[in-house]
Amino acid sequence: MMLNKIALLSTFLFFIFGANVFAHSHLEDSTPKNGEIVSESLKAITLTFETALEPTSSFTLLNEKNDSIPLSTVTISGNQLVANVEDNLVNGAYTIHWKIIGEDGHPLEGDIPFTTELPINAASPEQSETQSSVADATTAEVTSAAVTDTVLKDQAAGVKEDALNEPKIMNYVLPAIIGLIIVLGFASYWLIFRRKQV
Repeated sequence: MMLNKIALLSTFLFFIFGANVFAHSHLEDSTPKNGEIVSESLKAITLTFETALEPTSSFTLLNEKNDSIPLSTVTISGNQLVANVEDNLVNGAYTIHWKIIGEDGHPLEGDIPFTTELPINAASPEQSETQSSVADATTAEVTSAAVTDTVLKDQAAGVKEDALNEPKIMNYVLPAIIGLIIVLGFASYWLIFRRKQV
């Protein structure tokens, strides 16, 4: 008799509490998945639950330092929570922390850890900007060195040309002066000789 009452009570309690347990909206699927290693740029996060969600349901994205990563407004579509990732994620560990209220009114929360391992050419903007800055600085240095080298070569060529031109000028001027002296000498001699004849 006592055993029958205990069995009846156990069955009653199972149906009451069991119904509530099975009515809870548990996580059914997610993008990215729990423990996933993401090798491509993550643009959006989608969480799918077993039942429709209340408007107060939401989630946040945290990095390994527990800092919040910017997301677009989390939207609710039936049994899904969706948000776009505003910035490219750097390589590292992340956690999606979700808090929902299902149709039964029970609040639930949980975490979805994942890791990003992007190729180097798909790294974060900060890394790309740093690499670009280094490349620009190197290009500027090479360009500056080339310009300086060209200027120095032009100056050296000018000095060499001047040095070559100076002897050439002297080669023309000196004979001209000597010739002029000879002509004046002959002219003077001729004038003196002519006066004597007169």
